Formats: sequence, structure tokens, C-alpha cells
Amino acid sequence: MKCVNRFIPLSELLSALTSAVVTLLDAPAGEEVIVDSVAFMDVDDLAMDMPPGRALPEVYLQVGVDDEDATRWLRDLGERCPPEHRPRVVFSKGASPRLRTAAREAGIAVVAVHPHARWEMVHSLIGRIIGDGAGPRAVESMPAVDTDLFGLAQSVAESTRGLVSIEDDQSRLLAYSADSTASADVVRRSSVLGRQGPSGYLHWLQREGVFDRLRNTADVVEVPAQSEWETRRRIAIGIREPGRRGGRGRTWLGTIWVQEATEPLDGDSARVLRGAASIAARVIWRARNAPTSDALMIQRLFGAHGGEVDIPIFAETFAMPADGRAAVIGFAPHAAGEPDEDTLHRGTVTLRLHASAFRQDCLTTRIGDRLYVLFPEHHSVDRVASWTRQVIGQLAERSGLDLRAAIAAPVDGLADVARARTEVDRVLDRTATLPDGERVTTLASSRTTVLLAEILTLVGDHPELRDPRLRTLIDYDEKYSAELRLSLESYLVYRGDVRTAATHLRIHPNTLRYRIRRATQLMGLDLDSPSDRLLLEVQLAVYRQALGG
Repeated sequence: MKCVNRFIPLSELLSALTSAVVTLLDAPAGEEVIVDSVAFMDVDDLAMDMPPGRALPEVYLQVGVDDEDATRWLRDLGERCPPEHRPRVVFSKGASPRLRTAAREAGIAVVAVHPHARWEMVHSLIGRIIGDGAGPRAVESMPAVDTDLFGLAQSVAESTRGLVSIEDDQSRLLAYSADSTASADVVRRSSVLGRQGPSGYLHWLQREGVFDRLRNTADVVEVPAQSEWETRRRIAIGIREPGRRGGRGRTWLGTIWVQEATEPLDGDSARVLRGAASIAARVIWRARNAPTSDALMIQRLFGAHGGEVDIPIFAETFAMPADGRAAVIGFAPHAAGEPDEDTLHRGTVTLRLHASAFRQDCLTTRIGDRLYVLFPEHHSVDRVASWTRQVIGQLAERSGLDLRAAIAAPVDGLADVARARTEVDRVLDRTATLPDGERVTTLASSRTTVLLAEILTLVGDHPELRDPRLRTLIDYDEKYSAELRLSLESYLVYRGDVRTAATHLRIHPNTLRYRIRRATQLMGLDLDSPSDRLLLEVQLAVYRQALGG
């Protein structure tokens, strides 16, 4: 299913992305072709036969697909796909002459992407420009400046005659204005490409006290042109949390920068910046602290906040089928200790990006420290599992988030999502470690581990189900350092093979025989009885679980 977004011409998309990021190479159908959806190329998708009458996304990003495969695909499109169903443009970092020729013959534009630009940034920006990149809801017009930072940056640029960047409190780029001229200086181009200014320039700003003034005052800060950094004049203002008057005592959220372009900044620029800082503060603060109504609706679908979702309305709102075989994936931190908020936020954004590239009609959400994805009408469990393993590696590399995952599939449509989330949570709660370093599992694959862990937890949570005879044994061990419990555990693990169990414990077999007799005497158990052996193994496992072993 293709997302329905804002319909804009290719020329407007390229202008918004700026010449620092992209350059148009060929446009056989002209620059006014309309685009409204974006997707990554996928080797599996390129090899699939496209159903008749199905239109492809208008914008494709050539990521992870070499020129030979991409060229072959473009030639096939030119021969087999009606013009109205072909993509409009391909973005590529290394478009070969063969690829450009194949695209030209198919009537598809080719856009070169700067080698240092990150693909996830390009995908995210295109999604924002053509519509709501966070979800599949229709957008009839550009977002208002009081809800969208890109719209705000463009409005400020038009009012000040400058080039505008909005950054967070770590100097990471959040949004910027369009720039179709060559007036951007080195620092701006670097910021747009790398989503952050050059480290040397940032250190210079710190040394000169610029960041201190931005943090501690509500005034506009002047930053003169610097020949050392080849920068033009800038003005900037700090963004602080909304709700209180004055500059001090309020959390610093980021900065709005305005670079002087080919003409001097407007004389009213300082007033414009003060108003823009108030708007940006509301946008950033809401994004950090208040989930949107759509986000809450998705979380309720997954069973949070009481659930109770009207499935037909939900399906209509998010333009997705209410029924059909779906898949739910839950991700949980793999290592001990809860990740910090910043790491979880980066991981959530990266997961949404890769999930949307896999299926445009997916839903992603975060509940606590766990991340969840819903793939409606998924292709197969094996393909979802393969994607999940891949994305775990990408999240670890790009977001520093070490995750493991559980999959519930098939899921019987949207009405079954909350149950599916309960299922993946059961698995994640009970499978902190998996054999052979595996990070992805299902309830079917881990049922023994999950059920046994739940049984042990049930026994551990109810004192009346604990056998006091085991406490007698443990007390004896503590008093005399007898190691009877460890001897019993080894004996049971090796199914009564005294010699193997004794070798494991590094003691003489006769010593082990004595310990087993002493233990059974203290507890009044008969190890020849299947019931006694079963009960003892359960009680010992409960004790180990309580110790964290």
C-alpha cells in the first residue's frame, strides 16, 4: 500500500533538499513531474514480478543495490511497466552512465546525492517534504509553521532573507530552509550534509562564549563572518522551554541560526527570530513530552492506555486493512540496564525509518523501553525474521541500541494486535538469552523456555508453593559448607550418572554418593520416585531463579 501524501513537483522537492545535498542529472519528463511517495530500493523487490496495474512509489533511493541490478530493473520497467505506473525519479550516489541511460529510456529522472549525505537523512527529509513522514495519513497542504520545524525554517528564511537552520541542544540539525543558490557557506553545507556543524567550528563557538549567551539570554546573538572558517555573518537565538517569562531558569532546547546570504539580512530579523524561537520551543517541547493523538491511538491499538480502539475508524485513519494476516515484532534491550532516553529516541526514529522502507503501511511505537512494529498483510514469517535480524544490527551500529526481538505471526488483523503484543512481551520477558547468540525468536520456538520460566515465577511468587524441605537443606549448607544443594543439582543434571556428575564437581564419586544420601535424609525425599525428583528439580530451579542464575 502506498502512502498518500502531498503532491509536489520534482523541482520543488529538489529546492527543499538544497543543492548541497542533491543535484539533478537527468529529467527526461521535465522537472515538474509530480512525486508523492518515497521508498528504498530492495534487491528482493527488484526481483519480484509486479502485479498488473500496481503503481510504484514515485521516488526511489538506490541504497544497498548496485548499479548493475538497478540498471537491469530500470530497463525492465521501461519494457514491461506502463509509464503511468513507473517511478518518477531515482536518487543515487554513484549513478553510472549505463544506469542514467536506462533511466532516460524509461522516462525516469536521476538525481545525484552527495556522497557524504546519510541515506536515512535523505529519506526522512523527503518524507517530511511530501507529507507526514511519520505515518500514512493524508496531508492536503504544507504543515503549519506552529507544528512543523521545516515550515517554520522556511517562513523565517523568507522574512529575514537569510538561510535558516534549527538545531537541538546538542547542535544536531532538526530542520532547515530551502536553498537553491550557491550562497551557503562551508559550515551550513556541512551541517546540512552531516546533520551537525563541523566539530572545530562548534568548539570555536564554545570558546568564544556564543553557546553561553544562547543558553543564558533571550537576546539575539551576533556571530560575525570568520575568514578562518570561511563563514558568513550569522545571527542566532536560543530556544528555551515554553511557559515562563525571561531567559534564565528555563531548559535550553536548541538554537535557530540565520546565515546571511547574497544580500544583507532584513532589519526586522531580530524580532522575527524572537517570535520563531517561541514557536520552535512549543514544537520541540511537545515532541519531547507529549505524544500526538496518532501516537496515542497506535499505543492503544497495541494494548496500552486501556486499549479500546475502534478498529474500522483506526483502519480508515491510517489507510490500512483491518483484516488479514499481520505480524507484530517487539524489541527489548539485550544488555542489562535500561538505555538512556536519548539512545531510545534515536533507536525509535531509526526503527521507524527502516520499518517504513520495508513496508510503507507499517506502524511503529514505543511503550516503556520496548519498541514495537506492526506489518499488515506481511509476506512471510521468514522474511519478517530476516528483516528483524538485519535491523537489530543496524540499530546497534547507528543508534548504539543493543536489542533482541520476538515475533508474533500470523496476527488476525488489527483487532488481534494487543494480544500479539502480549505474546511478544511474554517471550521477551522470559528469553533474556538465546542459544548460539540468536537475537530473534517466537513463542513457538521458545515455548519450553517461556512456559518453564512462567511456572517457576508462579511458584516463586506464592510462598505456599515453596517446599520448606529445601530451606532445611540450604540452611545446613550454610552452617556446615556442605555443598549438598550443588551436589544434588549436578546429580539431577546428569540423570543420576554419579561418575560424570562427580567429575563435573571435581570430587570423588564416593563423596558425591555420601552427599546425595545425606541430602535425601535431611529432606525426606526418595530420588527413585519420579514425583520426588520432579518436585525437587522445580524447587531447585525456583531457588536458582531467585538468585538470578
